[in-house]
Amino acid sequence: MSHIGFISGQRDDDTAKTAALDNCRQDTDAGGRKDLRCDLYALGNTTVYTGVNPPLPPEPWLVPNTSVEQPFDAMKVPLAGDSLKTRLAKEYVGAAKPKALAISPAGGWSYISGQSSAEAVRRALEWCGRHGVPCMIVAVDDRFVVTVPTTMKVTGFFQANTNALILPERRSDVARRLENGTTGWSAVAIGTGGGPGLALGALDEQAAIDGALTDCGTRDRNCRVIAIGPFLVEPQN
Repeated sequence: MSHIGFISGQRDDDTAKTAALDNCRQDTDAGGRKDLRCDLYALGNTTVYTGVNPPLPPEPWLVPNTSVEQPFDAMKVPLAGDSLKTRLAKEYVGAAKPKALAISPAGGWSYISGQSSAEAVRRALEWCGRHGVPCMIVAVDDRFVVTVPTTMKVTGFFQANTNALILPERRSDVARRLENGTTGWSAVAIGTGGGPGLALGALDEQAAIDGALTDCGTRDRNCRVIAIGPFLVEPQN
């Protein structure tokens, strides 16, 4: 979870710096994290953070896929616990636009407002990346911009090139096909022999699941879906 302090409308930069850091310290203390240090990240519209640059995902950071976009619902944010969902329902929904929400496979998150959507995306990824791993943009303004599974449980980010369940000689091909499939829903299924099955450009989540299982079944057995869009998934409890 990110702990953020911000302030606006101050009489000068020094006053704004002090107030923002004080707000951050109050937030970390209230969250029981007195071990965390607060650093100044931005002053006005300028990033002033002087620490080690956070890891960022490869560009492009956001590939338009309007066919899978849906209205933002905090209760559907992947990898988020109930307390975070409640917080996002209040804070992110009410935040000024343009804004973007980034999440980390380790459970971290960050949302940032900016002068433009591109700026909000970059700053959200940078701030979220302070958790030590590259993050993913899941929402811009009031819409999800990635496929958000609802029939299966999200357990992490899916990386075809390193997924141990896929036969090593098939990983790069799966990654390439998924990278080229920029419209609609996608899913990956795997059989007991490690042979992958893919669905690309599906109209909805169920169609992607069915398509991946069917494709996998042509070359392997006991197939199961392991990824939907950019997320690792498993059956719901």
